[in-house]
Amino acid sequence: MRILVLIQCTNLGGMEQSALLLMDELKAMGHVVELISINELGALKKVLEEHDIPATGVGYHGTMGWRSFFPLKRTLRSKKADALIMVGHNLMAMLALGSFCRGNRILTLHFHHEGVKSNMGWRFLYAVSRWRFNRITYPTRFIADEALEIVPGMRKIVRVIPYPFVLPPGREGNAKAEARTRLEIDPGYKLIGNAGWLIPRKRWDVFIGVAAQVAAVMPEARFVIAGEGPEKQNLLKLAENLGIQDRIFWLGWCDQLDDFYRALDVMLFNSDWDALGRTPLEAMSFGVPVVASVLHGGLKEVIDSKEFGFLLDRHDVKVLSSAVVNLLQNGDEAEKIGEKGRNRVRDIGSPRAHASSVLELLTIKGSPSQGE
Repeated sequence: MRILVLIQCTNLGGMEQSALLLMDELKAMGHVVELISINELGALKKVLEEHDIPATGVGYHGTMGWRSFFPLKRTLRSKKADALIMVGHNLMAMLALGSFCRGNRILTLHFHHEGVKSNMGWRFLYAVSRWRFNRITYPTRFIADEALEIVPGMRKIVRVIPYPFVLPPGREGNAKAEARTRLEIDPGYKLIGNAGWLIPRKRWDVFIGVAAQVAAVMPEARFVIAGEGPEKQNLLKLAENLGIQDRIFWLGWCDQLDDFYRALDVMLFNSDWDALGRTPLEAMSFGVPVVASVLHGGLKEVIDSKEFGFLLDRHDVKVLSSAVVNLLQNGDEAEKIGEKGRNRVRDIGSPRAHASSVLELLTIKGSPSQGE
């Protein structure tokens, strides 16, 4: 089957990484895959080239991208495919599809609904989606239920397909110490970290609040943050006010996070809203025990037992600090939770199972389709 993937952008976020794993697996299963980005090709361009996935960037211009409507239609007209997978919602792109792969199209959404659009905005978007797509998929039941609460009539076309993950090599031997050496972090520290956008809903203030309490009882504790964003100056000031500015390593954006994850003793993740939160799952895939607080999100569908990690549905700094200290002081327990968490990600995130679930929603219908 020839499958075209239409994506909003090609950065290196969780949505793009999941799409890349899906495309790799579809290729391994014998299908032909090509990608079109609504925006210019970004940081993922080099990775796509390495994976031998043809990709085209259209460019996003004008209010809501309307100046890109006809360029996208022309690009689609030049392609042939049996099926289309659109990653992320974009009204302009939905309308530009025309007859391209009509009857064999999937929309896959990776973002929560609250705070992104009004319910009226979502109803309009889903009205177009139901007209344009045969199925809509989500990585967690949490965001699927959010969508169905807004538009109950979509129930027949909604499916939940968990994120795909490829387990990296474990942290046997000197892997942790070697990773810290490359990051220029002392191997003797107890290291707690998190990665992602420094934005309000990610609650980095909670991370720093927990860091201050852990630092007060564990002089050997240090904290590492991989990411950038508009909240950085506020967070630097908060760390200074709490007297821990010299105990935080600010890595900024990292091209790859393998050394970051391998270097950690504990992942501390906090968020108000997240469809799932790929960062804690990536940490789990490396065998790092996770302590997390998420007010609204799908992480509870993965960490659904204390044997896989510690998860709160509230931002309780005292309780979170206690959980972090407990793991740092009890290495055997931390290792056991880390290994069970790693197995949990392996079991629910099989790329082959993910790709097979997607393929079950697609059917071959005659000759490859072209746009109108």
